[in-house]
Amino acid sequence: METLIRIDNLHKSFYDGDTELKVLKGINLNVHQAEVLAIMGASGVGKSTLLHIIGTLDRPTDGNIFYEDEDITTFSERELTRFRNDAIGFVFQFHQLLPEFTALENVAMSGLIRNSRNAVDKDGNRYNSNDAYEKAEVLLESVGLSERLGHFPSQLSGGERQRVAIARALINQPKVVLADEPTGNIDDKTSGAVLDVLQDINERLKQTFIIVTHDSRLSERANRTVHLIDGKIAD
Repeated sequence: METLIRIDNLHKSFYDGDTELKVLKGINLNVHQAEVLAIMGASGVGKSTLLHIIGTLDRPTDGNIFYEDEDITTFSERELTRFRNDAIGFVFQFHQLLPEFTALENVAMSGLIRNSRNAVDKDGNRYNSNDAYEKAEVLLESVGLSERLGHFPSQLSGGERQRVAIARALINQPKVVLADEPTGNIDDKTSGAVLDVLQDINERLKQTFIIVTHDSRLSERANRTVHLIDGKIAD
């Protein structure tokens, strides 16, 4: 399988005065194109820290991350911001939808931001606001929310909000979607529906997912599961 992301000897420490807390202690990991990779481990072992670094929300203390042979650890903050907006989608445990906007508007938002930068798609075509709303509608339909386009987050169930968040993560056709405990805040029945959506998107769109989870049902559906123990990938 083609390698999309390569992580080489990644370290991350946090400091409190002169005290160093080593969280990641030499992570080596390849993520393949179109796979669903689950990352599991006990609380506090660095799963979310690793996900944030892969997603360029934080920088490593040492080591390198390559996206298709491009070393993003050498990027400036401005370059990282642009790369993050264009190449990475995020789904969090708490959906983080904007309460004053409808489901359609929440999903379209990232596309509208991209439009404001006069960005072009992979075929060289410029985006416009109509494109963003049209894509948002298609994505919401694909996650089973065609009847909820005009609903606000407060009018949606927990599972529906999470499906809106998944659609939002896909609006810019990212290289990878990073999900941090996407079923951690919803009940078992609703979790099953969200897992169905993730699996369908992976199979239909060949979308790559990296998912941090405690949910064994999710890891069972993943193509591959790695375990993080004491800051390292278990052998």
